[in-house]
Amino acid sequence: MRRSYPALVLAALIALPAQAAREERGNFVLDGVPPVPVALSERVSPWLQARSASFAGWLPDGSMLVTTRFGETDQLHRVAAALAAREQLTYGPQVLAATASSAPGAAGAVFATAGSDASTQWQAYRFADRAIVRMAGPALRMQSFAWSPDGRYVALPGDAADGLHRDVVALEPGGIPQARLLVAAGAKSWRPLDWSPDGARLLLANEAGSQPGELWLADAATGGITQVATDAPLGRVRVARFAPDGRGIYLVARIEGDFAQLHYLDPVANTRRSLTAATPWDIEEFAVSPDGRYVASVANVAGASRLSVRDQVAGSEIVPAGLPQGRISDLAFDRAGRRLALTAEGATQAPDAYVYEPATNALTRWTRSEPGPVDPAAFVAPELIGFPTWDRVGGSTRTLPAWVYRPRTPGPHPVLVRIASGRGEQARPLFDAFTQIAVNVLGYAVVVPNVRGAPGYGETFATLDDTRREDAIRDIGSLLVWIGVQRDLDRTRVVLMGESQGAQVALGSMAQYGDRVIGGIDLAGVASWARIPNARALRKPLLVVHGTRDTLAPVYEAEQLVASARGNGAEVWYLAVKDEGHVLRRKPGRDAWMTTAAAFLERLSAR
Repeated sequence: MRRSYPALVLAALIALPAQAAREERGNFVLDGVPPVPVALSERVSPWLQARSASFAGWLPDGSMLVTTRFGETDQLHRVAAALAAREQLTYGPQVLAATASSAPGAAGAVFATAGSDASTQWQAYRFADRAIVRMAGPALRMQSFAWSPDGRYVALPGDAADGLHRDVVALEPGGIPQARLLVAAGAKSWRPLDWSPDGARLLLANEAGSQPGELWLADAATGGITQVATDAPLGRVRVARFAPDGRGIYLVARIEGDFAQLHYLDPVANTRRSLTAATPWDIEEFAVSPDGRYVASVANVAGASRLSVRDQVAGSEIVPAGLPQGRISDLAFDRAGRRLALTAEGATQAPDAYVYEPATNALTRWTRSEPGPVDPAAFVAPELIGFPTWDRVGGSTRTLPAWVYRPRTPGPHPVLVRIASGRGEQARPLFDAFTQIAVNVLGYAVVVPNVRGAPGYGETFATLDDTRREDAIRDIGSLLVWIGVQRDLDRTRVVLMGESQGAQVALGSMAQYGDRVIGGIDLAGVASWARIPNARALRKPLLVVHGTRDTLAPVYEAEQLVASARGNGAEVWYLAVKDEGHVLRRKPGRDAWMTTAAAFLERLSAR
């Protein structure tokens, strides 16, 4: 009989003998990982089945593209109408759909950004007539692209000849997939942002080095470039697009003050006006309707997204109601300009696609993803708290934010502190299966802080931390003090967990405050063992999880960490996933790490 997930994944884990040596079981390397209790795996399994759906693009017939998982990986699907069945378009574990859109005015040509493996190198594919054709390899940076208005070309950044900078090339998805150089890099690294409505110009950002943000215009025929004049230096340009008339430019950048705002720039008159000056938070993204009437923008308000839609004809602004508190992304108006599509998620709701109609103020949910065999009412929403730190600002003790997920059972509860991945990522109230497992299955309270250096709270806050993260580690020390005075939290059972760059803070905090924690989890850590302060003090139990194809944090660094911690006498569980990179994208890998981590946390809390 065919076994269902996660039984196929967990069989290798459960079958291992106690205190197992290093063994390879399929795509998993398990070193020092004891058996996962069958009873625990059965309790964890229902929480691993939830699915999600993210908006990917409008199709000419008014239907939409979404990415959702059926099987091991996310794939492209078509949804014809609100809550209609999802029609799968791409298949196979070798394609991991990341972003997709249809060519303007073309019914059959679909461009998808996808990876044929689990590394961070993305590749371009064309989907038409149910066939997937690879268009270009990893020399082209597929995370950013721009369609020409006639749908004939797509502009992409690609590696320059010196290997240090990025050119801009054009691909013709409907023809022979050969790259044509549009703009040579020189000493710059180009990112294509948008094609002008007449197809004559390409809007580019220069992202070379640490210099201030720059916008340039390239002649699509000759490749000649001119810099866009601005009345003030630009910070990093997050996103920019031509206005529908082709004259003005909408852009999100930090120009004045501490936060990135949405601006309208007129390069001809050399004028600029801010559209969101009254919002004291970062603007994350925006969309403009094809006729220019509606401008939608998303503000990051203390970690939770707020969508605003401005009617430039009526001079009014609406904040649509009914979206989950969490993150709103992937904004795009349809070709008629009447419907705004987006992806929304919250701590108790996985991502789904929605459509908002500004003319009628109507919000419609287009996908309703399955939570698995779990009652959605069981999902726990977090509370936003502030905890005092070790330093002062403006004459008062600095307070940092944290999201706290509490079990519904009486405390005091063991505590899992999850540290966001680093300066590029903010702790936000998003749907996360492992957090819900820790709270509902294991009885942990989960505390997710934003230490100094996190984005979302202004440029000043984002630059407080130095390159070695010592001050962020001291913030964790302050958080441990706060935990110690909470009646419902057990200060004698605290576990630290860090992912990606956050692992450097988690491991450094374990070394610095080893007497106040009982263990730690390192998930895809970007931190060599040699850079961690007081490395010899790391003696508490540790779980290390890493993808062997990781190009951002090489797997040998994880194995050095394992060897060094064991050399200190620490108990270390090590799980390596051979078909994954920096992010565990396939369901088997995700199931394996979450189940292993659940067993690790259960053992720690029982000590």
